[in-house]
Amino acid sequence: MKSIKLLIMLCAALLAHQVNAQVITSGDYQITLAPANEWVIPQALAPQRINREKSPVHYRLIGRQERFTELDNEYYQDFAATALNQEGVKELSKIELTFNPEFEKLTLHKVEVERKSAWHDRLDSARINVINQEQELSNDLFNGLATAVIVLKDVRVGDTIRYQYTVEGRNPVYGKEFGSNYPMGWEVSVDKLHLKLVNASNKPLNIQDNQKRQPKVSSSPFGKTYEWQLTDVPKYRYEEGVPAGYLWAPVIFVSSTTNWTDVSAWAKPHYQFKESHSNALTAYIKEVKQSHQHKADQITEFIRFVQQDVRYFGIEIGQNSHIPHSPNTVFERRYGDCKDKASLLIALLNSIDVPSSPALVNSQFGATLNERTPSPILFDHVINQLTFEGRHYFIDATNNHQAIGLASISQPDFGYALVLSDNINELTPMPQATANVDKVSIEQHYISSNYMAPVDLYITTKYHGREADYMRYQLSSVSLSEIEQHYLNYYAKFYRDISLAAPVLLVDTTAGENELLMTEHYQIGDFWQGNNQSLDFSLFASYIKNYVELPKVINRTQPLALPSQVAIEQTLKVTLPENINYQVRDIDTHIKAKGISYNAAEAYINGQFVRRHQLVINQKTVTTEESRDYINALREIDDNLYYSGGITGDFSKVINHGIDFLNKKVSAEGAR
Repeated sequence: MKSIKLLIMLCAALLAHQVNAQVITSGDYQITLAPANEWVIPQALAPQRINREKSPVHYRLIGRQERFTELDNEYYQDFAATALNQEGVKELSKIELTFNPEFEKLTLHKVEVERKSAWHDRLDSARINVINQEQELSNDLFNGLATAVIVLKDVRVGDTIRYQYTVEGRNPVYGKEFGSNYPMGWEVSVDKLHLKLVNASNKPLNIQDNQKRQPKVSSSPFGKTYEWQLTDVPKYRYEEGVPAGYLWAPVIFVSSTTNWTDVSAWAKPHYQFKESHSNALTAYIKEVKQSHQHKADQITEFIRFVQQDVRYFGIEIGQNSHIPHSPNTVFERRYGDCKDKASLLIALLNSIDVPSSPALVNSQFGATLNERTPSPILFDHVINQLTFEGRHYFIDATNNHQAIGLASISQPDFGYALVLSDNINELTPMPQATANVDKVSIEQHYISSNYMAPVDLYITTKYHGREADYMRYQLSSVSLSEIEQHYLNYYAKFYRDISLAAPVLLVDTTAGENELLMTEHYQIGDFWQGNNQSLDFSLFASYIKNYVELPKVINRTQPLALPSQVAIEQTLKVTLPENINYQVRDIDTHIKAKGISYNAAEAYINGQFVRRHQLVINQKTVTTEESRDYINALREIDDNLYYSGGITGDFSKVINHGIDFLNKKVSAEGAR
């Protein structure tokens, strides 16, 4: 669908007396103007409270009513808020209502403004633009969503804006299944909160409330009703850094499915294709079998092909938001989203008798799926599980930055997966990252030929496992010259006089192991600081610093998500121009808390000073109670990453043992 912007002038006088619905057509889009359906119960506003928070907007009413029928949903929203300053006016004077025109219909009921206790209908002067925003297009996803943007005229400080609308429709891919979730608290307080759910389907309504509040249950001609009425809803605190999926405010989840078996039964048919392989797909399979004699090599080639030769791009309109295109179509197009890639990989693996099943996951809060009431709406990503030589492997066909071969490939970790296999009816825990596989080693070697010349800095970094995958992803969208400039400017934060001495070298090993090697070479003109009698130098374990940054919220009342599960070893070496008497600390540093451990040691041997740092993060999260010790450990580790050293003596004489050796050798030969 194409983007369309259309100005529609609506007449309030006509709407006030209309009986039949009015349809506004804008290109391929339609908006209906009509009263709310009979099953909707209008809500009165609570008396205006005093806004003690001095925020731009005071929220007076958030009302949601939804009705589930056998094959349809109707979602009604009633919203009212008061603008308390110009920022509030800016926020409330533009209303955005998003719907999917493939299977949803937007009906606008009212847009009103209250000023000095008098209500005024504002549809007559409103500007309504219906546009196709495609907010996910930057992520190569095209979903066909449309947004009605309503811009109100003459909104002033102190005005209350109230609007009501209904979105009707259910994605046909769900069939008779349905589900949704309803936040019951936000980072702002609300005078009145009303939620009503009407079940007119022949399916049960399974309700999960993390606050364990009981709704008022009743019957009506429109279906069985569940209702929550709350007043003076408090402001809930969201602390940045909480694990994804942590419920920091009340939420109500509803679903028509009672267990994961029901969800699996809904999803399995979507991945069953009766069509035979096309000639092109058959020819490719034959070619792979002929060129790769061993089944392990055939598996490797099929995974490589789907990950790298089939680009990621999704047209997720209507049922194709959840139903994949056929393997023949995906192979011909050479593009597809996660579902498409998964279905193609299944077809390829089945052709060599390797069992493979689609696995539904949630890329954001998959670690908490086992805490949710089972529902088809919980999943946003599809991967594969294959079985070979008695072992199970999870493969993400959208990850095109991985090593090649089952022995080297990093398995994704989304917490839990629902594997769509006949013998699996529960969530399957996914393999977690391990610090002995997902690791980074860095060696920074400073070589000083004499105290007056620039110091050469050689950096060798090795990335392993998931860390190699992530680094490939980071480097894939930039050129080598951009990489060099990025790192040069990064080190310029610590050394003012630094220059690139040699091009950055990348060695990517993806066959047989999963390792990415990067080497850098710089010259530092201001490494030594001081005068002819005393010189100082400083070192900094900069890579580890990235993993020990303090969270933005220190005094926590909520759990904390850790950066990643990883092992990092960063070694700093300084080779001096001569072997001197240099003192080091005899005691190593050990810092440990739940989820993190750190060790540091230093030594001086024959003119070379070495300081080694080792950091291991072995958990995804820590509890609220554990976060205090974890944050204290971060502080201690950060203090230990910096090192300052100093030497004394006569540095006015240039030291270069290589020249001295050659001079002595020439003198000796001349004497003979």
